Amino acid sequence: MELIVFILATYGLTNIIVNESVFRKQIEWIKKKLPFLKNVLSCPTCCAFWVGVGLFLVAPVTLSGLFLVDILLAGLIASGAINIIEQIKIRLI
Repeated sequence: MELIVFILATYGLTNIIVNESVFRKQIEWIKKKLPFLKNVLSCPTCCAFWVGVGLFLVAPVTLSGLFLVDILLAGLIASGAINIIEQIKIRLI
């Protein structure tokens, strides 16, 4: 259950960053000031990795029991789950 909540939280935050207009001005400002983040903030899969890492640091989910491995796994799981959700959305729309 903890992992499902983690994935849903990652999806919600990633969707807000990449697709929604809530923080559009701030995101565009970041892209302008830090051009190396432009691709990360435009790609749901890429953004989800870092959102997953950030969420893990705020609310850790025990995956393997090793902190550094869990950080990497959190990013990979988040990225993979968001990629699956995005592919389902593309096929349904």
